[in-house]
Amino acid sequence: MVLSTLDALASSTGWIATAANVGIEPIFERVLQQVCEPRGLTPETYIELITKELSLRAEVQSRLGRLMENPALVKMRREAQRREAEHQLHVLRYVMSGHPPPEWVWASLDEEQQAQLHDAADSGEERDPVQLPRVERAIQKLAANPSTYGQCEDCGNPILLERLQLVPWAECCASCQRKREGVPDEQPEPQVPVVYF
Repeated sequence: MVLSTLDALASSTGWIATAANVGIEPIFERVLQQVCEPRGLTPETYIELITKELSLRAEVQSRLGRLMENPALVKMRREAQRREAEHQLHVLRYVMSGHPPPEWVWASLDEEQQAQLHDAADSGEERDPVQLPRVERAIQKLAANPSTYGQCEDCGNPILLERLQLVPWAECCASCQRKREGVPDEQPEPQVPVVYF
């Protein structure tokens, strides 16, 4: 039953905005509730059953993985990442240079955060003449052509979202960055399988 519900979900689009904002877990929880309630089961009991039956578990994980690869969802997640990166980059530039962030960034911060950032910018302790140009370049890239943000400048492939979350000014993927730094790239970046339960 859970497989047919996941199939029905895959053919609709109403779930995509929720998944883009909060992930697939709340959606899977709703699917489990829809499957379990008519049968008088708890979602936890059903998950235990799925976990014990390896072939069903593998199929559920496969279908959830396909849901997460939905092009509309991937696009929305990338857009959300771009907005978050732009926010982070403006805050970094402020702390590193004292250049005030745009009003929309400042307005998103509470008074305590604003005061902490103001103190950090005034102290000058975070000034970094090497990192600042990278941050400014990423901000310029986002302003000039947002669709190129998150693409590796060397190979043209998308930079992993996880890398952009950690290094929002990243110019290239981890593999190309290692090449730039002269570090051997013997093995490809590890692909971590996503397990949803």
